[in-house]
Amino acid sequence: MMKNAGYLQLNRRPVLDEDGIPMDILELYLYGTRLCIRVNELRNALRSGVSARVEKIRWNWMAYIGGSAGNARISKSGKALNIELRNGERFTVALDSLHAVLCSRERYASVAALPYSVAGPIERNRQITDYCPGTSREGSVLGALPA
Repeated sequence: MMKNAGYLQLNRRPVLDEDGIPMDILELYLYGTRLCIRVNELRNALRSGVSARVEKIRWNWMAYIGGSAGNARISKSGKALNIELRNGERFTVALDSLHAVLCSRERYASVAALPYSVAGPIERNRQITDYCPGTSREGSVLGALPA
C-alpha cells in the first residue's frame, strides 16, 4: 500500500528562472519540501517519454528556481508519473490526476511515496540453470548440485 507523501499543484506565485524570467511551474510539496517541475518540460516529457527535471525552489527576495533535485518520467505502464530524487526517494502521481491539474479541472493531485531504490547489488534469483556449466569444456555436473 502506498502512503500519501504530499501533493502537486500549478504555481500560484511567480517563480523566476536563472535569467529572472517568470516561469510556469508545477509545484510539488513533498514532506514539507517545496520542489517544482517546469510545465513546458513536463508537457514535452508526457508527449515524447523523455525525463523532466525536478528542481528546488529557493527564496531570496522572491521565489526562484535554485538547482536540480532529481527527475520525473512516465512509468513503464504509462499510467503514472514517477519522480526520483537525488537522495534516493521516489514518488508517483497518477497521469489522470496530473492531466486534470494541468487542464485546471482540479486544483491539486495527491503524490504517493514509493519504496527506496535498491542501492547495492541485486541478488539473483538462484535457479538450477545458474549452477550448470555454460560450455561443454567445463564438463558435466554429476551428482548433487553444490549448495
